[in-house]
Amino acid sequence: MRKGFHRLLLLVVGVLAADVAGALTNAPSRAESRFRLGPFYERRVMSDGSSFTAVRPLYSRSVEAEGRETVTDALWPLATFHRNESQQWWRVLVAFGNDLDVNNPDSGWSLGVFPLWFQGRSRLQEDYWALFPIYGHIPHLWLMEDLSFTLFPCYLRYKVAEREREYYLWPFMSRLEEEEGVKRTSVFPFYGYKDTPRQETQYVLWPFWIDTTYKDTAPNPGSAWMLFPIAGQVSREREQQWLALPPFISHALTDTTERWRVPWPFVQLEKTADERSRTFWPFYSDRLSDDRRYFSAGWFLYSRDNAKRPNGRVERMRIFPFYVNESTYAKDPDGIEYEKENYLRVWPLFTRVRTPRISHFRTLELNPIRYSEGIERNWAPFWTFYERSSLDGEVEHDALWGIINFRLSAEKNDGMTEKRNDGKGE
Repeated sequence: MRKGFHRLLLLVVGVLAADVAGALTNAPSRAESRFRLGPFYERRVMSDGSSFTAVRPLYSRSVEAEGRETVTDALWPLATFHRNESQQWWRVLVAFGNDLDVNNPDSGWSLGVFPLWFQGRSRLQEDYWALFPIYGHIPHLWLMEDLSFTLFPCYLRYKVAEREREYYLWPFMSRLEEEEGVKRTSVFPFYGYKDTPRQETQYVLWPFWIDTTYKDTAPNPGSAWMLFPIAGQVSREREQQWLALPPFISHALTDTTERWRVPWPFVQLEKTADERSRTFWPFYSDRLSDDRRYFSAGWFLYSRDNAKRPNGRVERMRIFPFYVNESTYAKDPDGIEYEKENYLRVWPLFTRVRTPRISHFRTLELNPIRYSEGIERNWAPFWTFYERSSLDGEVEHDALWGIINFRLSAEKNDGMTEKRNDGKGE
């Protein structure tokens, strides 16, 4: 009964909502038919059987070939609905729902209004509900399992890595599941003590005093202490570190790395056998190694990166948000390097993507990130006045939402043949 109501709600919201689907606009297939009224209305059927309908910015619907995946948007990003052959999920503002198997009436599902209401059935067929902060049980939430609460923060219980934690007046009074070989005492934040086979740790008035002894059975024995926010020290077999006004000023020396923070996060210097990095935030930073050369200035405003990958390398230059030029290189079977893809954006004027087989140019381009399928479906046509697309030598020009549209195709004997279109069909 609950799942029937849940599916009915999914169906109603699905007519009005949706989210990210396959990038139909970027697929190499051609439009067999297309009708547009400016940027506001579009109906498109592709050669691979997929289709797209939009009444922007109110509504859009993308359907993949043979209905394998359907995506519906309503006033995106406010509401989304996504369904494929086995699953479906939706979101409207902070309300959400999903069905793990649309073909199985007994499969798991969930429904909620974050962070107040959660309801559903787990994969193990356990029904649950929760009304935060009054009362509830949730099988899994982020990294927590078997989460239960009553009048939070009065009572809270959950598991992490199969170990149970129970709190009364969270976070002050707690009980942790017994662990073999571990002794523990805690009256947070006044005093805490923990003794394990590898280390012994205690705190007094956390976080002001903390000290730890790493026993000889630990991989890296030694000791550490911190009097926050005055000073601290780490003295271990493979690590020596001192801190002043932690975490702002420190020097660490290990068997592989030397690091200075004077002060963090403004000046950071780090060196290993294979790499050197320097940060003078927010003015300049670099990271140099055999596999990567990275430079930035003005924090994230300017950056240049050249990084090797297992099958090639990537070069990228960015002046945010106005300019991005990114080239991906690969090697052919003979080991000769070639440009696999080049992406260029001059914001807000244009973007261009080019590969050995296809290319695409568009103006204007108001989206400051490379690609967002929701923006492409619902908003990008409002500022897209002209597009040029090339696939295997055939070039298509499209301006003013199809008012001007023609295609040039390369043919063996006739050279270039021009195919014109009135903007209402292709």
